[in-house]
Amino acid sequence: MNTQASFSKPEPLSSRNWFPKVSAAVVAGGLLTFGIMGVVGLLCHSDASPRTLSAQFLLWLVALVWCVLLSVCFLFRSGRQAWVVLAGANVLVWGLFFAIRGLVS
Repeated sequence: MNTQASFSKPEPLSSRNWFPKVSAAVVAGGLLTFGIMGVVGLLCHSDASPRTLSAQFLLWLVALVWCVLLSVCFLFRSGRQAWVVLAGANVLVWGLFFAIRGLVS
């Protein structure tokens, strides 16, 4: 019995569907980045002063995380997969943000 015949060969990575992948990274990745910034800001007890070290850390964290997401978006097999994964990550991060904010308040 040939067991490999029952498994389909995975689709190779390609940049064929680049627009849905990049749009997922820009929109969902942007929201995810701001959610991560909010969680880290709550954990660091950052205030609204832009001159503090924690505020500067958050400022540069946004650019770093968003650039990483824009680069990694091409590793998804399809634009739909990119949207699903990033939307799921958004739900988790924003849920964590509101839970932490509820505990801190």
